[in-house]
Amino acid sequence: MKQRKTFSSFLLPLGDFLLVIGVFLLGYWLRHFILSDVFQDLLRVSDDFRLGLWHYVISGTVMGAIEIIMLQAFGVYRREYGLAKVEELAWILRSSFMAVIITFAFTFATRQLLFSRFVLLFAFPATSIAISIWHGFFHRLARRFALSRGKGIRVAVYGSGSLAFELAEFMEKRALVPYEIAGFVLTDCGKNITPESGVITFESSGRMFEWMQENRVTELIVADPELTRENTASLIYDCEHEGIPYKLVADVFTLVSLTTRVVHMGGTIMIESVPPPLSGGRILFKRIIDLIITIPLILLLLPLGLLTAVFIVIDTGLPIFYIQTRLGRMNRKFRMFKFRSMKVGAHQKRDKLKEANEAGGLLFKIRDDPRVTRAGRFIRKWSIDELPQLLNVITGDMSLVGPRPPLPEEVEEYSERHLKRLETVPGITGVWQVSGRSGLGFSEMVKLDLYYVDNWSIWIDLSILILTIPAIFSKEGAY
Repeated sequence: MKQRKTFSSFLLPLGDFLLVIGVFLLGYWLRHFILSDVFQDLLRVSDDFRLGLWHYVISGTVMGAIEIIMLQAFGVYRREYGLAKVEELAWILRSSFMAVIITFAFTFATRQLLFSRFVLLFAFPATSIAISIWHGFFHRLARRFALSRGKGIRVAVYGSGSLAFELAEFMEKRALVPYEIAGFVLTDCGKNITPESGVITFESSGRMFEWMQENRVTELIVADPELTRENTASLIYDCEHEGIPYKLVADVFTLVSLTTRVVHMGGTIMIESVPPPLSGGRILFKRIIDLIITIPLILLLLPLGLLTAVFIVIDTGLPIFYIQTRLGRMNRKFRMFKFRSMKVGAHQKRDKLKEANEAGGLLFKIRDDPRVTRAGRFIRKWSIDELPQLLNVITGDMSLVGPRPPLPEEVEEYSERHLKRLETVPGITGVWQVSGRSGLGFSEMVKLDLYYVDNWSIWIDLSILILTIPAIFSKEGAY
């Protein structure tokens, strides 16, 4: 395990550093060779006094060093993320933005007045995307390497409920760290545990720790919300005595709110509530960003929309749009627009297809839905059917990024916890869409949405928008 940490702590930052320098050199090449005529003819910017390549190598090295410092300061190299790749990209965007600002100040302070501002502007998105791709490749490679050689982080999950199983599934499939679930364990607690459940029960914690040692388990995840205060404390004491690292799931707070922080008062640890991040002026800020992006996007995608409309008419005739009542922020009804991908009257046939539903909970998804038209299969595969929702963004009923807007009949079956999804404006894309879409069940979708609501930032929105592009082309879960 120590070798794996040393290897990653050296190779990952080194790759980031070299990528930043490479981006600077690419920006130099684009500015002074490929786009030189554009800058001279259209923008009247002369190339006569341009700085040499060596100046850009120096500035790129400076920005590379600053980028590494920012990534380290923001914990990107050691952080475990609630939203995996979405949240990691958000922190990379923060780091790249700060690195560009500081590098700009460096070029000004060293009187490099002829330094191309285009290279710096190009560096922000280019380094963010390049580093994100590199991190994704590195995490997959390191995970595969560690697991294939039995060097993953072997953990045991203490618990037998849905919380334990859902957490274990996330750790094995989507966590950035190469976790390996050795098993689900419980000490004698009076529960009726059948052998078919896959949970191993022990007479005492001592016997459980012996099993953990025999199976090379290095960490215990306590995910049993029914465990009493005394039993929890005893289990933690035993872990500390045995030198076993542990994580304790604070399920009561995830049921209510994630907008909390740990505080200390007189040696007592408390969990304090904090205001939700998406409130006050930030709602207005998010709205302004939506309009800035959506208006030019509608103009850019207008030809594709017209072609789609013609395709639908040729295939099954009118109507072109499917208009459905959905619920938005604060349970307010609105009319959501989509390109029609199903036969007319398809929603009324939904009850007859309930047994074929492949989604979990309140979601309704069928991979080979007989109601979908030929044109509908194509536009769904590429998420083209969602384009008219840009009109909903203009009207303010939806945002570019947010939770999936639910149907009124779905909300009727919501619990108090589920209703928290309606505290923010629903979105065209969101965490659910870039994390597998139809491949995720309702319970997991709710968890992702609630985490988004309680941890919103403009950087998370931007990272989701960026990740939506590969999600569309991968077509994962699109049906």
